Amino acid sequence: MDRGRIIAGFVFNVWTEHDVEVSLAADRLTLTLMRSVFRYVVHQLGCRRATARTRADNAESQKLLARLGARLEGRQQAYFGDCDALLYAIMKEDFPYGLHAEGPKGA
Repeated sequence: MDRGRIIAGFVFNVWTEHDVEVSLAADRLTLTLMRSVFRYVVHQLGCRRATARTRADNAESQKLLARLGARLEGRQQAYFGDCDALLYAIMKEDFPYGLHAEGPKGA
């Protein structure tokens, strides 16, 4: 929330103790928000990795996932009906903004 307005929503599903699938819808993402989400994945859920899926034709999401340290793991044909899905993983040790980083110095 920002000034009473929802800026992002996250859904965590298919939790397997070591992994959780993360889906999001957002107007904008901040480093603070992403650190908080990944801190939740690691500390609250106890996962070593987060899995994300995006449309193969969504270049903006693919750039964001790369910026967050996600690695492309595979492609699911026709997952969205009209488009393939790309499957990404963000590993705890590869998250570039650090779970303990605060502010610009940790980015």
